[in-house]
Amino acid sequence: MRSFLLFLIALPLLAACATPGYDYTARMVPTFPEAVDYRDVSVGQFRGPAGEVAEAEFAKMLDETTLDGAYWFGIGGPEDRRGYYEGRVDINSWEAETRFERDRECVEFDGIFDCEHRAIVESECTEETVEVTVTATLRDAESGQRVFTHTQGGGANRESCVDVATYEDDGRELGVWRDPLHTSYSAWDAPYGMVADATIEAVRRFRTDIAPYDATVRAEIMTKGLIPEEQNDPRFAAAVEATKQGQMLGACAQWDMLGKDWPNAPAVLHNLGACAEARGDMATAQARYARAAEIAAAIPLLKDKQAQPIFSALERVSGRRMDDLFLNGPPPADQIVPDDEAPAAGS
Repeated sequence: MRSFLLFLIALPLLAACATPGYDYTARMVPTFPEAVDYRDVSVGQFRGPAGEVAEAEFAKMLDETTLDGAYWFGIGGPEDRRGYYEGRVDINSWEAETRFERDRECVEFDGIFDCEHRAIVESECTEETVEVTVTATLRDAESGQRVFTHTQGGGANRESCVDVATYEDDGRELGVWRDPLHTSYSAWDAPYGMVADATIEAVRRFRTDIAPYDATVRAEIMTKGLIPEEQNDPRFAAAVEATKQGQMLGACAQWDMLGKDWPNAPAVLHNLGACAEARGDMATAQARYARAAEIAAAIPLLKDKQAQPIFSALERVSGRRMDDLFLNGPPPADQIVPDDEAPAAGS
């Protein structure tokens, strides 16, 4: 509970520290792009402890994987099987930490919420952790050749507490009354239920390795200008503030006006690229990021850190375009926009 409360407290701080920008949903190529060609697959044997759990969970994951509301795997049926997954489960560790805590608790009630007698209670709380790794291999069904092999880890925890002493409240200090005790056990003796839970967690992490998926991406803006024209224009700060308030349309309209007045301002060009990226116009975004990078590279005495967001954005959008090409093929000829013909800033 204490960790959860700390997390809630930290959320506003994390939001305040996040770089402002425009969030959008992007289609991601899996970690192993070659897996895209294997949509009709089955699950073979997973050896090791809880191997049958890995098999069942992997099969369940394949059955439940969807993209745009349609099932990704099994599109051709069992007779069209192109590959199969097999692997193993290994237990890495079984660890325990015992904490010794002293607290003041009610040990006698007069009624509900009416404490008659409080006392000091000493307890021992033991948290056990089991860590496993699941290794999966995709093999071609016809040749048996390995397509790829990958390993994911998973863990499981359980905690138990027992009261070891109760005595009258003598005003002594509460809290920890003894240093924690750390214990390592034989991994092969780990509780099966914890091994199974850790295996399920590990298998679920293969989702983004084996099939395309949608993820939220942030097209971050630059909050400070790199040249005097954009640094001193009050509309730049207004557009940054509009972005922070979640007003994408208003902010992008501001960047558009700034782009007309300052067509060679690198931060403005970058932020126009962010607007195009969030709209899904990757060709225009890439062209604007590239132009901003070209200008920034020519500014004397400009520190690399100041211009880094531009180069990072150019790399990201270039990757998005490559992902789209890989997943969807080249666009029709009448929809291809050469980079040197992308809309200019302010258009």
